[in-house]
Amino acid sequence: MPDAPIGEWTVRQFLDAVASDEPVPGGGAGAALAGAGAAALLHMVASLALRRATDPAVVASLTSHRGKARAQERQFLDLADDDVAAYRGVMSALALPRATPQEKAHRAAALHQALARAAEVPLATARLATDALALASEVAPFCPPVARSDLATAVHLARAAAEAAVANVDANALSLDESPFRRELAHARSEVSTAARAQAEAVLAPLEAALQAWLDPP
Repeated sequence: MPDAPIGEWTVRQFLDAVASDEPVPGGGAGAALAGAGAAALLHMVASLALRRATDPAVVASLTSHRGKARAQERQFLDLADDDVAAYRGVMSALALPRATPQEKAHRAAALHQALARAAEVPLATARLATDALALASEVAPFCPPVARSDLATAVHLARAAAEAAVANVDANALSLDESPFRRELAHARSEVSTAARAQAEAVLAPLEAALQAWLDPP
């Protein structure tokens, strides 16, 4: 695995690392990379729209959208690294000794903290994916016809990032004891999953209608 931030890896390096028998990078990092792809596409769509824009207000809006998209891309890449670090924390906690009652107590506390962090990172990824979906809805009115499929792809990737990230929240939360933190986590993951689905469907409906017009019978 390259000793550098994931954003500096080649695509081949990332895929080889995911395909290896090492536990990281795994699903959480993959979800974040899907989100980064969505953000990059949103930047592209806004850039294409900006080339055609003449109204100063539209130019300002699209310029702002591009800035948000680029910022989200960087944040997703940071979250991919955070996910790797969080799961390494879990592995370190699992490796702690547990021969004595004191060691068992220390290991249990460390493991709870590590699992909580490992659940919080993908939750942050899912929330950022909903931000990307919100940005897609802001970009959509300006989307040139030639970029409709790119915008639709961005929406699909952002929704996939949210749902995949939520699955990783669930995987880590399964091992957490019942607590106020776990209940808050359950509420948050359900809220973000519902929001992602609703946002994606709202943006996709008109896009898919336009893209699939060729399927209508003559």
